[in-house]
This record gives sequence, structure tokens and C-alpha cells, in this order.
Amino acid sequence: MEELRADDLRLLGPYVLLAALTPAGGEPRLLARRSAGDGLAEITLVRGEGVRASAAALRAAAGPGFPELLEDGSAARPPWLAWRFVPALTLAEAGALMYGGLPRATLRALGARLAVPLARLHAHGTTHGALTPDAVLVAPDGPRLVRPRGTGTPQDDIAALGAVLTHAGAGRAPDDPLLRRCSHEDPEQRPTARELAQELADAPFELPARLVGALAREADRALALESATDAPPPARAARTTRRTLLTAGGAGLLLGAGGVAGWVAGRGGTDALTSPAASTRRTTPRATAVRGTAPAVLWRYDAQDPRLTERNRSLAHSSGRVHLLEYPELTTLSLADGRPVWRTGGLGPRDSLESAEPGTLILHREDRFQAVSAEDGSQLWTEPIDLRGLTFGQFIGYERKYGLLHYSATGSEDSVPGATGRTYLISFDVRRRTEAWRLPVPADKAGEFLPVFDEKDALHVLYAADGVLNLVEVDRRTGRAGRPFRHTWRPADRKVGVGSVDPWQIYTFGAGRIEAAPLRENKPLWRLDLSSDPVAGEPPAVSTPSLAKVPGLGTVLFTSDTTRTVYAIDPVRGRELWRRTLLPDPPSPGILDGPLAPGLSMPTSARTLLAFGRGAGVIALDPRTGAVKWTFQSNQSASSLYHAYIVDDLDLALIANGPSVFAFPAG
Repeated sequence: MEELRADDLRLLGPYVLLAALTPAGGEPRLLARRSAGDGLAEITLVRGEGVRASAAALRAAAGPGFPELLEDGSAARPPWLAWRFVPALTLAEAGALMYGGLPRATLRALGARLAVPLARLHAHGTTHGALTPDAVLVAPDGPRLVRPRGTGTPQDDIAALGAVLTHAGAGRAPDDPLLRRCSHEDPEQRPTARELAQELADAPFELPARLVGALAREADRALALESATDAPPPARAARTTRRTLLTAGGAGLLLGAGGVAGWVAGRGGTDALTSPAASTRRTTPRATAVRGTAPAVLWRYDAQDPRLTERNRSLAHSSGRVHLLEYPELTTLSLADGRPVWRTGGLGPRDSLESAEPGTLILHREDRFQAVSAEDGSQLWTEPIDLRGLTFGQFIGYERKYGLLHYSATGSEDSVPGATGRTYLISFDVRRRTEAWRLPVPADKAGEFLPVFDEKDALHVLYAADGVLNLVEVDRRTGRAGRPFRHTWRPADRKVGVGSVDPWQIYTFGAGRIEAAPLRENKPLWRLDLSSDPVAGEPPAVSTPSLAKVPGLGTVLFTSDTTRTVYAIDPVRGRELWRRTLLPDPPSPGILDGPLAPGLSMPTSARTLLAFGRGAGVIALDPRTGAVKWTFQSNQSASSLYHAYIVDDLDLALIANGPSVFAFPAG
């Protein structure tokens, strides 16, 4: 719960707005009271379409497990819905407060209580379609679902329920066999919501004392904010005031959640939490938000391509737009609201994309480059490319200063059995629409080399050959390589990275260790063992290090490993600054089985470090301390990948998961 900002609305319909509640289901929520003094209410500012259908579904399926709808403002601008206010935490907040996960009994009770409203929805021929940890509100008397969206199938709702319970268990699937079936890959093997509600009806709902305390504090803040406004006339002296009631609830923490919920029910149930206050005490409390909750989703885009995240390991964006490879189309979205601006078809499953001159996108289309307008998707030109028996590898980047588009290509040596495949760095002159040069790279492994742009803007290539790291400078006009500088200190079978921020260093990493050496000195500067507790006897794999300038710390090297630990390291001394071990990913059978080191993204403002991977979602860390700021998990399957991209000029973070893209404030 946070105070309203100076430019926020203060009135909405008949409601006086008091504070901003934690967003739920990707939509802002506000604490309010009716101007007539009829008690506290919760206002949801509805985003997206289908609000009238949602309101109709809520009326049809009203009852336990849904908040009580007081008023339907779906025809207003902006549209809103008003509910009876009950102090509650989102399940994402509850998970942040219980970092080791909710107790097994609580998880079972959550599954039972959430199945009840889902069963009513499904019986009325609709679905929820938006069941995520931030779409579940945990109140003293049980959980409630936010407004349904009506998308997907009942089986999708059950799979989402399984993912939510796994998230609430800190990556640990529920022990109950019936609940574990919710996450079955075969939809037909999942239980129905009605089965869950009937089989688990005996599960008592009891919250840990830590969550009860948080709910009591939420109630106290709400009361203080209401009494700080113009108070209604005093109630009769014989009536127990709501302030007395909720303060007593807060003092009753030692009774446990069941005791508090029962105590409230014995005094009028949840109506007692929202009846007019009798106290005329005026206070101006400073409300603080519970850490762990993601900021409100600014917009969401759902693609038809289920492999959207895999196809877009990097995102091209410019002039307030982002461009997505959405097979078989290239789709451009507005970064302001996530709406499609234009689409062009004919995309192949292996086509790739790179931004070039302002307003120009370059597509690799099998045997040609095709330039399209970033404004409307129209074709600007197409040019065949002659790979001469090679296979296109990947775009490396576009240098606008020189008009050069760099890419890699590989081929096999048929004449010599067992020989290493050929590897080339190829440069294409976009302005002249012709190949500028191609450089053979004698790397030990086909396709493995690293372009390096040093502090003087010179182009180098770093590659391993015969166990030695070679750094060669490349003439941009001719593609000729100079004499290699040899790094003989490099440990065998280690991956290589290069810092692009001062200090200019080479890093080798893997097998639980990271080493650093100056760019042009043949000796290591430092070595750091990251893990003293190897998993299953094998040192954890380490991800590619990256450097960033963090206010208060200076230049920091960030990396992660397959124990899902994120590290911040002083790149000059090789001293660890902090480490943060994240919650484990839920089990993911198939090709994604096995540990995965989290990917890392950070805006140039260096206010938030985003860690992402699989089903545990995206975790926002404070880059100065490693403290968890918030987490985000969508309703896709636990095995689906997450990726986080930064749009620095708009201070946006785009999180892709499965076929969906979510926009958040980057800070």
C-alpha cells in the first residue's frame, strides 16, 4: 500500500481514492471509500478488453473465492470495477515474505480454495484465463481470484493453478498427488476443478503467523488512511468500532491465521472489515509497499507463435517501436501500449533480424538480405548473398558509423576427414548493398570467435586455436587481420568473454571459476572460485560475465551459475561484492531438463538487475546489494523460458515468456 502521488486521481465516480494497493493481475488497484461514507472499497482500474464479460462472469459465479463486486464502472473512461475491501496480499507478496515457500498444508488448502471459484466459472461455460501468483489475493479467510479474462480452456486454468502452487511452494510442487496432476503435460490427465474442490474439501485454511502479521498491518494502514480523511459522524457508543476490531485482529497474531479468521467471522465476517469507522482520530501515516511484488504490467502482447521467446533472443527496437519475429510474420508493436502497428508475412522459421540505418530493418532470408521500412514494413530493397558453400551463422551487429553489417558463417571441410569446419567473419556494406570482405577465422571449433571493440573503437577478433587465445585487429576497409596477440594463460575448455566497459579485460569462465586478464597482457590478473559446494560432484557452469557502472559501487562484473546464484564482483581486484541464490526453477521435463544459469539484464540507469530463466520467472535485484526487489511469473507452463530485454531510451523492461511479451518499468 502506497500513498497517492501528487498527480494521481483523487475521485473516481462516487469514490474518494485514498491509496495505491499492490497491483493484481496486471491491473492497478486503489483503496477508496464512497463519498457518502459507506465504508472502504477496492477499485480496480481495468486494462485491456472484455471488462463487461468479466463483470458478467463474476455475477454468474459469485461466491467464495471471488471478491464481492460492489459496482460496475466498465462503461466509464477509464473503466473500473469496485469491490468490497478486505485486507489481502497477492500470492506473489506472500511468496516474497515466505522466501522458502508456503507450508505444505497451506499449499493444499490454497489449491482446494482456488478450485472452488474455478469450478463455478467452468460450470457457467467460461474460464479464468489469467491465473498467476499476482492474480491471487490471500485474505484472512482464504484466497480470492481477480477478475477473469475468459481466455483459454478449463484445462489451461488447471495447468495455471499447478504453476501457481509450485511458485507458492518456492519451486516445490505440491505433495498432494491430485494437485501434482494439475501440471501434467497431457491436458486430459489433469483433474477438473470440480474434482479438486470435492476431493480437497477437508483442507483447513491456516496462514503462517508472518502473513497474518502482514495482513494486520495492511488493515491498520487502511484504517489510518480512512481516518485521516473527513470522518463520518461518530457511531453509537455501544457499537464496537472497526478500528477496535482490526487493531484487536492485529494483536491476535499469536492465535495464528485460523484464529484471526475465525475471530473476524464471529464479529460479522468480512463486513466488519469494511463498515464505516467510528474513530475521528486524524493521522497522516506513511504507507510502504511490501517488497517482492512486481510493478503493474504496462501492457501485454500475446502472439500466435508459441516459440516467440526462443526466436527473439534479442529485440530490435527504435523510434518507440519493437520488432518481433513471430513466424510466419514480422510484427511491429508500439512500445507505448503494445498494440501491433504493422505486420508483414512470408517469414521463414530460421530468418533473423537486425536494425541498420535509422528506420531500416535487415532480414536474413535464406540466400538474401531484405531491407524493410521500420515505419510500415514495406520492402526497401533485396540483395542476394553468396555464401559459397557456407551456412549463415548469426548477425553479430551493425556499425552505423561505417555502414557495416557483420555476421558469421560456417562450413564443413569435406576434403579432410575430422577437420575443423571453416569459420568466417563476413562484413556487408549496407549502403552499397554488397559484401565488403570476409575474414577466415582459424578457430579450434567451427563458429566460435568473439568480435571485440576496444576503447579506441578498433575492431578485433578473439578466438582459440591450439589451446591459445588469439586477439587480432581487423582492418574495416579490407578485412585483413593483423599479427595475433597470444594469451597462453587461458585454462582449457573454458568459455571466453570480454568486458565492454572499463576496465578492458578478457574473462574465461566455467567449472565454478572465473579468471580475468588485461586485454593486451599475457597473464591473469585474478582468479575467483565462485562455488565451494559443487552440485553432484561437478562444479557449476558459469554464465557469460557482463560489466556495468553501478551508482555507489563503480564498475561491477555480474555473472551467474547453474546453482541459480547471481554474483557481483569487483573486476579490478577479483573480490566478490555480494551473491544471491535464487529460488529453484520448477522441474521441467524434456529438452529443458537440467540446471540453467539465470540470464541477466540491466538498464544503463543500473537501478535494477533482472535475472531470468525458466519457471521461477523473472527476479528483480538491487544491483548494489543483491536484495530481491520483486518477482514476476506469468501463467505459462513451468518449462517455458523467460527472457528480459531492456529498452533504455524509454526505461522499459520487456519480459518474454512463451508466446507473450509483458512491459514493465525498467527501474
